[in-house]
Amino acid sequence: MLRRSLIALAGLIPVVSACAKDNDTPAATPAPYVAPAPTVAQPTVAQPAVAAATPAPVVPAATPGGAMATPGPLALPCTSDASCGFARCNVQFQKCAFPCASAVDCAAGNGCNTMTGLCLPGLPAQ
Repeated sequence: MLRRSLIALAGLIPVVSACAKDNDTPAATPAPYVAPAPTVAQPTVAQPAVAAATPAPVVPAATPGGAMATPGPLALPCTSDASCGFARCNVQFQKCAFPCASAVDCAAGNGCNTMTGLCLPGLPAQ
């Protein structure tokens, strides 16, 4: 048993000595930062002032067949039906009609699922 231990130890010593880091050179120091040379200032040309355009007034869309539902607190802000997805924009409150109460609150081709309050495509008008 002692003989096997000595043989294993004799084989381990060259491996450990080969992995030792005796001759590593220190890392090179980085070069100091040199600022770029200043550039020549270009003459500035006066830009004409741009007048802000006044936004077009929001015209409420005609609601076919009745009044729209009052939007809930989770309803998204809107100015037109395009920003409401399957629902319609209630321009009186400037919010999407969510939750929907009837098909009046949904865009064309969509119906109102009154259980969830969502306007979904392909539902029959109720």
